Amino acid sequence: MTDTKSFPLLFSPVKIGNLELKNRLMMSPVGTRLARDGIVTDAFTQFYAARARGGVGLIVLEPCFVEPEGEGMFLSLHEDRFITGLRELVDTVHVCGAKIGVQLYHAGWQSGKRNARFLPPILPAELSVERIEDLVRKFTEVAGRAQDAGFDLIEIHAAHGYLLSQFLSPLGNQRTDEYGLDITGRTRFVTEIIQSIRERVGHDFPLSCRINGAENISGGLTIDDAKEIAPLLVQEGLDLLSASAGALGSYPLTIPPSDTEQGCYVHLAEGIKQAVDVPVVAVGRINSPELAEEILKTGKADLIAMSRGLVADPELPSKSMQGQTGRIRKCIACNACLDNDYEGHIACTVNAEAGRETELQLVSIGERKKVLIIGAGLAGLEAARIASLRGHNVTLCEEKEYLGGQWVIAACPLHKKEFMSLVEWLSAEIALQRVEVQLGRTVTAEMIGEMKPDVVIVATGAVPLIPPISGFDREEVVHAWEALLGNVAVGDRVLVVGGGATGLETAVCLAERGKKVSVVEMLKMFGSDMGGTVYYHLRFQLKKLGVELHKGIEIKEINDQGVVVENDGQEETWKGFDTIVLALGVKSRNEIVDEIRNKVRELYVIGDAATTGRAVDAIRQGYETGMRT
Repeated sequence: MTDTKSFPLLFSPVKIGNLELKNRLMMSPVGTRLARDGIVTDAFTQFYAARARGGVGLIVLEPCFVEPEGEGMFLSLHEDRFITGLRELVDTVHVCGAKIGVQLYHAGWQSGKRNARFLPPILPAELSVERIEDLVRKFTEVAGRAQDAGFDLIEIHAAHGYLLSQFLSPLGNQRTDEYGLDITGRTRFVTEIIQSIRERVGHDFPLSCRINGAENISGGLTIDDAKEIAPLLVQEGLDLLSASAGALGSYPLTIPPSDTEQGCYVHLAEGIKQAVDVPVVAVGRINSPELAEEILKTGKADLIAMSRGLVADPELPSKSMQGQTGRIRKCIACNACLDNDYEGHIACTVNAEAGRETELQLVSIGERKKVLIIGAGLAGLEAARIASLRGHNVTLCEEKEYLGGQWVIAACPLHKKEFMSLVEWLSAEIALQRVEVQLGRTVTAEMIGEMKPDVVIVATGAVPLIPPISGFDREEVVHAWEALLGNVAVGDRVLVVGGGATGLETAVCLAERGKKVSVVEMLKMFGSDMGGTVYYHLRFQLKKLGVELHKGIEIKEINDQGVVVENDGQEETWKGFDTIVLALGVKSRNEIVDEIRNKVRELYVIGDAATTGRAVDAIRQGYETGMRT
C-alpha cells in the first residue's frame, strides 16, 4: 500500500524543464568502480536497477569522463562504442520505474587513481585557450552521445575541485585572461560548455549543473560567490542546479562523515535558491525522509539528493511511502562506500548487497535447519537475519547482556553515536523474523550436544592483543575498550599506545572528556588501517582537541619511573602520565571451534572469530554464511 501522507512534498511530482519526475527524491552521483575501462557492466546496471525499483524519482549516474586523460575511475562516453551499454542501462532503469541522468566531468588535477588522503604534489598547469576550446567540444560531443543513449537529463559537474570547479574557484583559478580575473571570467569556461551543449541537444532537453556552494577552505569559493555564479549559469539555459561543497584541500568534505550534522549543506542550496528561478537540489547527509520533508517544507530546496542513504537501503523511498520508516536501514556515514577498495568496487558497512547485486540474492531453502549462532556482534546478527529470512529456525546466543559486540564500543565516541542505529536495525529485523535471542548465555560444547543443532555459526569476535611487555600489567595500564565504555577510571594525563583506528578514536573520545592525551605509534604513520576520508577528519579532530602525536617510537617498558621508549635508536623515559591506554589490535577468539569441530554437521566461523578485520567484512561474512546454511 502506498501512503504519501507523512511526506506529501517529498513524494509529490516536480518538473525539471520538460521532464516530470514522480517524486522529489533523487540519487546523486556515487562512485561505484563497477564500470570497467569506462564500460557498463552487469553489476553496474543491477546496482542502479535496485535503486530504481526502490522508488527513487531520478538517478544521476556517477561522473562520466569526456576524455581518457580526465577519467578518474568512472564511466566514459568519449567514443560512440560506449553508447550501446549505456542505452541498455537507461532502458533497464526506465523499466524499473525511475528517470535517469548522467553527469559529465573532467577530473582535472584529480585525474588518475590518486590516494584521496594526499594532495597532488604539484600545482596543475594552466590550460591554453585552444585546449579549453577543445574541451568545450568534447563536453558537447559526450552530451550528444548521452542524448542518443536515451538519458533523460545531463548534469555538468563543476564542483568538488574537478576541472570546471577549479575554474570557478578564486583559489584554483589564478588566470589573468578572459577565463579568470573576476567571477564572470572564472565562469566563462562553464558557460561556454552550457551554451555549446544546449545548441547540440536542443532547448527542450533538461540540463543540470552541480556547483559548490562553498569550498570550505581559506581563500576558496564562498556562498556569496556561488550566488553570483548561479544566475550566470542559469541564463545560458540550465534547468536545475545542485548545491554541494568541498574542493582541493578539503576534498573529503564533499562526502561528509559522521562527525558532521545531517543536512550540513542545505544552507548552501537555500542561498543559491534565492538567486535563481530554476529548481535547486539540496545535498549533504540527508539520510531520512523526515529531514528531506522538512527541507522541502521550509522552502530551502526543491529536490533532495541522496547517495549513501540509497546505497545503504535502496528501498528507502518505498518504505517511506508504505509507512515503514522504522525498517529503513540507515546510512551511518562511516564512508566505507568511499574508502573501501573491497574487491575493487563499492562496499557498504550496513548493506552487504551493495555493489554485489548480481552475486548476493536471497534464495529459498531446500531444507529447514536448526541453526545456532554463537555471538551477537555484527557478523552474528547479520547471519541470524539472513538465515531466518530464508526460513531456518535460528537461535542466537550472546554471553553479554546486550547485542552488538565490539560495534557498541566503536559507537562510543560522540561523533559515532549514529553507528548504533545498525545494531538497532539488525535487532529489530531479527525480532520480526522471530529469532530466539538468549542474552547472558555462554555456550559450551556440552550445551551444543544437548541442543543438537544442524548448523553452528561461531561469531565470537576478538579479544584485545596484549604484547608481553614489562609493565603492561600495572594498575595504571588499561585497555582502550574499557576506557571507551567508561568501565575504568582514567586519569587527567593519558598516553594512548597505538595509533591505528582504535587508538586515534580513543584519543578523541578521551580528549572530548577533558583529558590531556598523547598518542604513541611504532610505525612511521598513523591510521594505517583507516580509509582516507575518515582519517582526514580524525586528524582534524585530534588537532582541534590538542592531542599530541608521536610516531616511529616503540614502547620498551613501563615502570615506577615512567614509560620507557625507544626513539630514533635512543632510550627515553616519559613521565607524568596517570593512565596508559593500550590500543594494539585484537586477536580472534574461537577456542570453542576445536571442541565442537567433529560434533556438528555444519560449522562456520565468521567475523573477527575467523580473521580480525573491518565491520564491512563482518557484515559480508554474516550475509554469505546465512545464505550458505
